Amino acid sequence: MKSSPMTVALALATGMSANVLSNDSGTLHNKAQWKQATATAEQVAVGQHGLALRQTLEGHWTSKWLEAPEGDCWKSVAAEAEIDLFANKTIEVIVDGSAKPFVDADGVEHDWYGRCMIAILDERRWVMAIRSGVDHIQIGKRDAIHVLTSSDEGRTWSKLNHWFDGTPIEGLPYEDGYTHSEPGLYRMPNGDLVLQFWRTFSTSGTKQLRSTDDGKIWQIDHERLEVQDVPEVPGNQALGTEDWFIDPENPAHVYMAFQYFDYQGRLGTHLSGTFLARSTDNGRSFRFLSWIGPLGDTRDRGSRATFEPAVEYVGNRTIVAVLRDAEPGASGGGYTWQTVSTDMGASFAPLVDISEQVDGGITNGLWQRVRLYKESNPIFQFGNRLDYARGEGRLWGFGLHSNGGGYTRKPVVYYSDDNGKTWHGPESLHGAMFPGTDTGYGDLKRRTDGTFVAATYFATPDSSVADTEQYTFGGQRVRMLVEVDRDGDELADGDSGWREIYGGRNEIGLSQLSGARWRVQLELRAPQGECVPAVRCLQLKTESKEGVTVLAASARPPKVLLDWKMQPPVERDGERILPVAGPAGRDARLFGEVRYATDPPRFELSGQAALVATEAIEPDRLTVEALFRADRVDGAATRNDASGFISMGYTFAENRWGAGRP
Repeated sequence: MKSSPMTVALALATGMSANVLSNDSGTLHNKAQWKQATATAEQVAVGQHGLALRQTLEGHWTSKWLEAPEGDCWKSVAAEAEIDLFANKTIEVIVDGSAKPFVDADGVEHDWYGRCMIAILDERRWVMAIRSGVDHIQIGKRDAIHVLTSSDEGRTWSKLNHWFDGTPIEGLPYEDGYTHSEPGLYRMPNGDLVLQFWRTFSTSGTKQLRSTDDGKIWQIDHERLEVQDVPEVPGNQALGTEDWFIDPENPAHVYMAFQYFDYQGRLGTHLSGTFLARSTDNGRSFRFLSWIGPLGDTRDRGSRATFEPAVEYVGNRTIVAVLRDAEPGASGGGYTWQTVSTDMGASFAPLVDISEQVDGGITNGLWQRVRLYKESNPIFQFGNRLDYARGEGRLWGFGLHSNGGGYTRKPVVYYSDDNGKTWHGPESLHGAMFPGTDTGYGDLKRRTDGTFVAATYFATPDSSVADTEQYTFGGQRVRMLVEVDRDGDELADGDSGWREIYGGRNEIGLSQLSGARWRVQLELRAPQGECVPAVRCLQLKTESKEGVTVLAASARPPKVLLDWKMQPPVERDGERILPVAGPAGRDARLFGEVRYATDPPRFELSGQAALVATEAIEPDRLTVEALFRADRVDGAATRNDASGFISMGYTFAENRWGAGRP
């Protein structure tokens, strides 16, 4: 292992103190405190400065049950961490363009391989789609579409168009004499693999293949895919191969970004725009939802024409999108655009230029051909334990960083801890670059051990030859689980769920875990030969409890809160109150603390969601029906033994609701 340890400082805190370490109550800081609190330490050393991973890949530490201040409740966990996300970088050539491994039907040796997308099938098997051809793109020439397979999460890859068992794949490579450019590869909710690419060029729509056996056999699914109900332009000229996600709350719903792109006015419209479509039949058909970026004229900078969209779900029925500027032509113009939808794609906000955030210190630096992934998204990492429906985890972005929309290009990653409000990066994955570099159009995934894997093309200075390259980085991880024991039997009655601890400051809410005793589990990981993480401090702080707490026993499966519609205040007995607002025909999850005049808050009672009842609601009082039996109730409440429900009045502080309160 390297001699200098990676360090992580953690503070478990309730309350809003500016200095979370100002109070020694519930603090583990020095060697004696750590040793006294330790129940088990597997491959973890307890020292003067906290915990450190021994000379191994993974360790686990568990505290004893620790006393919490009686009668108080917990607020949040604050974590300060120093973790080198981009340690252990590697670069590997997956397909060597100079070796010309594919010869097309015209006898032409292809020397340009790239424009990648990866689909994860299970904990080991990955499939990668790439395009081959001659040069960066040759209009009217013969391209081919290929796949590679891996049985070890991309550590090794097959030859072109060979399955996991080494046998040739049926139906690939696909070539028919036309320009197919980049492929898009998607694993549908039913397990089918869908492969999209340009039908003949960017102006002729999308061809789609399908495999129902994990990529062993491919057949044409759509000779020309037509997106239904696209306004103003033909739906059969829409280009797929872009970004996508599966709705975690409606797992049969596939959301996919498309573009309409009249390159150089070949269709006579000069229009370009990006839109979101949805499929409810595993990608066999798609229907238009809304324009992400407006349909604009590529000759007019004021029209804000866009192409090459990236989209990702970030929780609370919200979608973030990053778009490439299409003005003028296809150079990428002078902007990196971003927008957001808060109604699950029914509409998107006006475009915002984020170029200054992502320029990397270069005056005309742009982030382009983006793909976005939440760490909790199962298509990003198999088997991760984060909650995608709630938008847990960082938002990662892969793409290319360019100078003024052209060349020099660099393969880069960005990340955001606030769902795209701010971005960190770019972090170049290739290392030394040269003027005129041609690279980009790739994908990013994460292995089950936490290592990040990116794949893209990297071309010679004249872009006449391109390899498919793969980059890996990271792998150091610290994860934390906080547990509560309410009845003193030394068994966990609830927990926070495993939470990722990042570099810098972390805030994790614990307001639903109050109890008499608490325990912490920590997982520490590091790749072989890399710096090891160390945890230096833990602290629990509390605040006085107000209102009603329902403690659950034998909780039923959680249910979502009713969709809440705002109603104007009315007069009743001389008081202004907010009348009942019942369900609006569907369920919708509501997260976080929101203004009273807009939505009720989400209640998490012992890890289970509660329903806001449909009775009248007064300004400072909500009636809550908990969908489980309770074994203890703190505060005023009414028990309905016939139904097994608990109805309670929960009173909130005057300043909870802010200016929006009626």
